[in-house]
Amino acid sequence: MRILAPVFSTPPVPERRVSPAMEVTEPTSASEPGEDRGPARSHRPGEAAPYRPGPAGPDAPRHLYARKHGRPHGVRWYGLGSFWGHLQHFVASAIATGDIDSRDWMRPDEPTELADRIAMSLGADPSGASVTESLGRDLWIDFLADTGDDAGVSEAVARLFAASYELPDPDAPGQTLVAPRGDIYLSGGDTAYPVATTQEIHDRLIVPFNRVLVERRDGARRVLIGIPGNHDWYGGLDGFGRMFRRRIGEVSEEVDRPSLVPDRRRQIGHVVEWAEKFVAGKSVSQRKALVLDGYVPVQDASYFALPLSPGITLFAADRQLRTIDYRQRTYFTRVRRAREEDALVVLLPDPVYAYLEPNPAGVAMVEALDIGVSDRPHLVVAGDTHQYQRLEMHDATHMTAGGGGAFLHSARIPRHGVPTPAVEWPGPIASRALLALVPWHVALGRAGLLPHLLMLVFFAPTVGVGVSFWGTLGVEWAAALSATIGSIVCAFVAGWRRGRFLRIAALATATGIVMGLVPTLTAMAVSWALASVGIRLGPIPHAALVLLLAIWNGALAFGAYLVSLTLTGLESSQALTALGHPSHKHFVRMRVRKDGSAIDLWCVGLLDPLADDEKPVLVDHFTWRPRAPSPVRAP
Repeated sequence: MRILAPVFSTPPVPERRVSPAMEVTEPTSASEPGEDRGPARSHRPGEAAPYRPGPAGPDAPRHLYARKHGRPHGVRWYGLGSFWGHLQHFVASAIATGDIDSRDWMRPDEPTELADRIAMSLGADPSGASVTESLGRDLWIDFLADTGDDAGVSEAVARLFAASYELPDPDAPGQTLVAPRGDIYLSGGDTAYPVATTQEIHDRLIVPFNRVLVERRDGARRVLIGIPGNHDWYGGLDGFGRMFRRRIGEVSEEVDRPSLVPDRRRQIGHVVEWAEKFVAGKSVSQRKALVLDGYVPVQDASYFALPLSPGITLFAADRQLRTIDYRQRTYFTRVRRAREEDALVVLLPDPVYAYLEPNPAGVAMVEALDIGVSDRPHLVVAGDTHQYQRLEMHDATHMTAGGGGAFLHSARIPRHGVPTPAVEWPGPIASRALLALVPWHVALGRAGLLPHLLMLVFFAPTVGVGVSFWGTLGVEWAAALSATIGSIVCAFVAGWRRGRFLRIAALATATGIVMGLVPTLTAMAVSWALASVGIRLGPIPHAALVLLLAIWNGALAFGAYLVSLTLTGLESSQALTALGHPSHKHFVRMRVRKDGSAIDLWCVGLLDPLADDEKPVLVDHFTWRPRAPSPVRAP
């Protein structure tokens, strides 16, 4: 069911305690309180009043969240519909291994050209060396990553990020400022799930967002820019390019019209159409552009460098499915040498630290870019992990904000030997409460039916379907085969983790043995239960009952295995991926100060985005300064 009313359409406006500068909607700020803040645009007539979010609250258990069923619904990661996405993942990885790379044909933008293009798109004269210098004011950026999943959640996130807010003023403790919707929508990748094809981006992101953006048109000019994630690359960047690539030449009104109606065809329908066209020697027609109402795409490549303000440059990298390619390394090295005095904001498709430990993909990217995040202040921004986390490591601030609409990921549960985050959302207590739901969710088939189908294949001989062919010994061999294959599958799900292989293998083997014993133990339990109540079934109904219950128990064991991986810290993503939970959605609003002295960041979120009365909360706010303040010397 589509959400028709705003998530927070008519919020109560508390009594304001604001500074005199808050009489306008979009103030700019200098580095020192009381300094001239520059020109500001007045509040637009008819624009919704800014909303003041409350605190996010403590890390606490909660089990009840709203779920609504509208198309396209959230991805079921072990569902038949996702199977096509998994196949495309393997195909895309094979193509990448063969060094077939779409980035080879890209022309990366020169930083000053890109800054000028953005300034012109925002209605300013491109007369400065950076975006803020051309604008003559602060630059507002909205960062979203890991979007397009459940359409209802996407629409709730669109309402969240399209609003203006009263937020804590970093220069005046106890007072607030008004933070308008960003001039730039900066995407951190993974635009849609399970594969960011044109259709999935259209139905899961473009249509839900446009329903909100068309409703909230204010005549302002805004810019769309971003990098792809691995799910964008599974589709070969086709959908990503149709949304983010700069449109050159005259664009017809029909092509540039924002779409408000989803395609509504299932993924299998597109596969059948593709097969028919392939056999006939034709091609499947695609939308020429994926238009987000009010936003103009400006980039020519999937990676870029952008001078934000004096002394601050944004590096946005794209690792495809492996690592940074040599053309990209050459590009960023050249830009870095030309701007060696600039501080860097680094946007990556994968975080450097995921679940409070070094992430190999993220570490490899910063090493390839040779930016030395431990040597000087850096702000490293990423999505991919579907939670909010701010980690201060050495002189770098690592902010992960993957709450743009996709399913939730758990916080790391065991904390021994890992750094303590400054802020995380959700925390370990809330994550534990959600983990308790996972085994039952998997057993009921709400995560998809692939585990049940696999268990049907391997459990059927054990419960007697193959006894007439193989005899009793065949059943024993079938049970051993089920245990072996179950162990391999469980280890494969956890993935190869350096230094953890033996522990993962041990846990996977134990789970496989349990799965191998499930049919026999289930048959014994069913026979005892039927005998205790005096019921006798024929051989076929008895075998069918045992098989169904064995599949249920096997799926329950598989769900418990996923939870065990998270509780032991061996792997922290798979359990809540299977749960597909809609909670803890968020985005980050940034203010780049026009003089380059700092970037102010506020993370605003929705704990339960599908609840009718849910209100935004302030998850985090902090100020990143590109240079550490000089120490005060004693007289």
